[in-house]
Amino acid sequence: MNFKWMKARAVSGMASLLLALTVSGTALAQEPALDAGRDEGYAIFVSQRNGAAELYLLDLNTRQVSQLTNTGRGHLAPSIANNRAIVFAAREGANYELFSGTLSASWRSRRPAILSLNRLTVDTEDQLTPTVAGDGGYMVFQSTSGIELMTVGGAGKQLLIPASKDHRDFAPAISPDGTQVAFVSDRSGAHEIWLYTRAGGSLRQLTRSADVLGGLSWSADGKRLVFNTKATSSQLSGIALADVESGGFRVVTESNDFNGSLSARGDRMLFTSTRDGDAELYLLRVSTGTVERLTNNLGMDDGAVFVSDTVRPARPTR
Repeated sequence: MNFKWMKARAVSGMASLLLALTVSGTALAQEPALDAGRDEGYAIFVSQRNGAAELYLLDLNTRQVSQLTNTGRGHLAPSIANNRAIVFAAREGANYELFSGTLSASWRSRRPAILSLNRLTVDTEDQLTPTVAGDGGYMVFQSTSGIELMTVGGAGKQLLIPASKDHRDFAPAISPDGTQVAFVSDRSGAHEIWLYTRAGGSLRQLTRSADVLGGLSWSADGKRLVFNTKATSSQLSGIALADVESGGFRVVTESNDFNGSLSARGDRMLFTSTRDGDAELYLLRVSTGTVERLTNNLGMDDGAVFVSDTVRPARPTR
């Protein structure tokens, strides 16, 4: 297996922007709103605005940006659970290793921080593209051995899908309830989304003619998957939503866009785009298709994910 090829795709989604094909997708049913009890006015993302790629917090209302890490290692896109547990890959020496931490309870303040930072892997091979289940219990990631699973604390490592010389498997994403792992594979002859069920270890091909580039992430209810695609009418890379039951999908952006992430309500999607030149963050209103630019700086901004927090009921008025 050419792991350098997979590493290049994990480190930067922009390589996929050079590819283009026009393939029609199966339309999805209208998306329902998901969790109305979650407040998502913030996002975590990775940026090179100050040199090395570090993690930042973005206030989606005021556009205030706060730096969360300052290690100089070079970080890759983060994944965050409902309990604010964060996992990400960062360069450690010659390799990328996995780290976990927790976004501080004061994350809405002007000095947010990642607490209890823990290095999870010490290896001679790269560990890439970690994603965490919604409850913060398990995470999956990519290594030269294949697609692996372990707890957010670094225990119980399991090899779910061994690497093969006959095909490529990459970009794993664990479902919110931790029962399934979606990933991209060309084992059918084309790059499509496949699903692995942890109970029993069964595999199922989900999409067809989706020309998947990577960038997989789940909706909060586990019914949809976001992915990067070259199956666009514009012949530019875009982002699509796939139905997890039927495999049908529809393209929602196609202007050199990649790495989308849905809000818990399902009404908004954060994504990265080079539509205006540099890689910046944008916000899509899913129902209307309107797009808003969120960042504007010289360094690459990428891999934004919503920070989800339970909405506290308002106090009754007398």
